[in-house]
Amino acid sequence: MSVQEKGKKKTILRTIRIDKDLDDALYKDAEEHGVSENALISSILAKYIEWDRYAEKFGRVSLPVEALKAIIEATESDKLRTASEEFAASVPKDYIMFHYRKLDVEACLLHLSFLSRYAGMFKYEVRTEQERNYTVTIHHKFGEKWSYWLKESISIGLFKNILGIVPKTHLSKNSVIFTFILP
Repeated sequence: MSVQEKGKKKTILRTIRIDKDLDDALYKDAEEHGVSENALISSILAKYIEWDRYAEKFGRVSLPVEALKAIIEATESDKLRTASEEFAASVPKDYIMFHYRKLDVEACLLHLSFLSRYAGMFKYEVRTEQERNYTVTIHHKFGEKWSYWLKESISIGLFKNILGIVPKTHLSKNSVIFTFILP
């Protein structure tokens, strides 16, 4: 193996043996995405390291968008409220502590980034002003009940239980905006 400097990250040359069918699929997907096979393999490995290995340990499942939307819409509002409160009480804090080994704003925002990038639960953006004022905007396709779920699980599960703050929230059919100031 050789080590090369690439910006500030070190890269390692690693030779692996893979099945011909896997190589064909990698080549095809790399072509379709306009990236090199190396870049595609690196992104696949990053997803495994950053998400899949933890998702498996915590029992996360993948669902088609239509299935999640149907489940959320079929759930009565009072039952959704109870479920979101029960979920927010421990799951996010346990997951973040296990995955990131720290409970701070950086870990919370990284978690939201991974939920956006890998779980497909929403798209998100963070704006920071003066290093303490945060606006987190989440946009999704699942409707008002999902907005409510996200509002509760993120407000309580991340911001209140981990950071000790209660964000201001604005909820609409397909988005939730959280604003807060770190102490």
